[in-house]
Amino acid sequence: MKEFYPNVPTITYEGSKTSNMLAFRYYNPDEVIAGKTMREHLRFAMSYWHTMVAEGTDMFGVGTVDKSYGAHDPMEQARNKVHASFELMNKLGLDFYCFHDRDIAPEADHLAETNRRLDEITDLMLEQQKKYNKKVLWGTANLFTNPRYRHGAGTACSADVFAFAAAQVKKALELTVKLGGEGYVFWGGREGYETLLNTDMKLERDNVARLMRMAVDYGRSIGFTGDFYV
Repeated sequence: MKEFYPNVPTITYEGSKTSNMLAFRYYNPDEVIAGKTMREHLRFAMSYWHTMVAEGTDMFGVGTVDKSYGAHDPMEQARNKVHASFELMNKLGLDFYCFHDRDIAPEADHLAETNRRLDEITDLMLEQQKKYNKKVLWGTANLFTNPRYRHGAGTACSADVFAFAAAQVKKALELTVKLGGEGYVFWGGREGYETLLNTDMKLERDNVARLMRMAVDYGRSIGFTGDFYV
C-alpha cells in the first residue's frame, strides 16, 4: 500500500525549545504526571469526518480539498481512506478515532447494499486497528446529511423515516461493537421542528426518546458495555 502522507514524518516530542513545526513541544506521551502518562490523561482521537471526509465546503462554494485518495470508484476511495487514516493516526501518535457510519463507506440505493459496504470496510478497519494498535473511542450514525432527514430522524413526522433511522442506528451500534468502540453517540444534527405550523412537540420528544431507549436496549443485547452520549 502506498504512503498517503510521504512528507509527514512520525511526530515526536522535542521539548519547548524546538523550532521544528512538526514536533510536540509540550505533549510528551510517555511522561508520567500524577501517576499516569500524558497519553493516558489526554486520550486524543481523530474525527473521521473532519479529518478524512470534509472537503472544505461552505454555504457559498464547492469543496476546496481533494479527498478522493487517488481513486474514482467510491468503494476504492473508502478503502484507500482507511489506509490513509491509520497512517495519519500512527504518525500523529493518536490512539483513538471516532466515526459516523456514512464517513467510512458510501451510502447505496438501498439499505442492504449500504450495510454490505459497511461490513466490507469495517473488516478492513479491524485489520488496521490490530496492525497499528488503535481503538474506536465512539461511533455514531449520520442521521442528517441525507435529504430524508430534513425534518429530523427520531423527531421525523414520517414513520418511514423514523424506521429507516432506527435501522441505521441498529447497524451503527453493531459496527461500534465489532470495532470495540468504548462509546456510542446520539448525534441529532437535524432533530427538532422546522416550523411551529407543522409540529407536535410532545409526539416528537416521545419518539426521539423511544428511539434512544430502543438503541440502548439493543446495544446491551448485543454486548455493548460502553457509554451512550447525547
